[in-house]
Amino acid sequence: MTGFALKKELTAVLANAGVEDAAFEAQQLLCHVTGKDSAAWLLTQNEPLDAGVREQLDALLHRRLSGEPLQYLLGQWDFFGAPFLVGDGVLIPRPETEALCETVIDAIRRDERPVVFDLCAGSGCIGLTVKRCVPQARVCLFEKFDPALVWLNRNRELHGLTRDVSVIQGDVLRGANLFSSLPRPDVIVSNPPYVESGALPTLQKEVRREPQTALDGGKDGLAFYRCFADSWYDFLKDGGLFAVECGDEQAEAVAGLFLARGADVEIKYDFNHIPRFVIARKEPT
Repeated sequence: MTGFALKKELTAVLANAGVEDAAFEAQQLLCHVTGKDSAAWLLTQNEPLDAGVREQLDALLHRRLSGEPLQYLLGQWDFFGAPFLVGDGVLIPRPETEALCETVIDAIRRDERPVVFDLCAGSGCIGLTVKRCVPQARVCLFEKFDPALVWLNRNRELHGLTRDVSVIQGDVLRGANLFSSLPRPDVIVSNPPYVESGALPTLQKEVRREPQTALDGGKDGLAFYRCFADSWYDFLKDGGLFAVECGDEQAEAVAGLFLARGADVEIKYDFNHIPRFVIARKEPT
């Protein structure tokens, strides 16, 4: 069977199972099992495939139809133009989060030696991207859970970011005082858990395969933001920036938490024009 014929068959199976972008996923899986990029795949799609390709593909297809995310099957996903390793136990990087990175990078790219904290770092896609783009930054990545720390450390090694990058295991909900020995940050950035606890069972089955600890934001989804405003905001240097991603219809409430602390607050929109990011600048005293 040629690659083209197999892709057509695979697309049909995925589409019948309700996969939204079946043709894209089919090609991603085929590129993965053949070890080819998209350009090489197109050049060879009319050639017969090795017998072992079908066997590998059937195994991946079984996992995908059971609800396992495509990104876990591939073992990595691109974020801000670079690959990040992902799998069981870590949140998958989302494209909208790239805009959060851009905000931080633009704010500090000319600073001499900024200190950046990435709270609830997960795969490290935010903090490590900032370090890649602002080499003079010192970045501290905070993560509580062991499975996510495995992926965080793998990505740190993958990108060769060992100098001035610290991985810190700890629960950020216990407050900034737990980490008072660290230098005060110029920027704190986070894409924390923000799904309401009661809404977790209603999420897409693929999302439910991601770690609940990376999704559950408490009863109203705002538990982490309250802690950020009540504790971590004070740790930020005067004139510093607090940048967070939030869920649909949460931006006004999150902004209010920082406004109550006297911050200069801006709400930014994602590429779907949904209010997605809250940027709070700490006024100099």
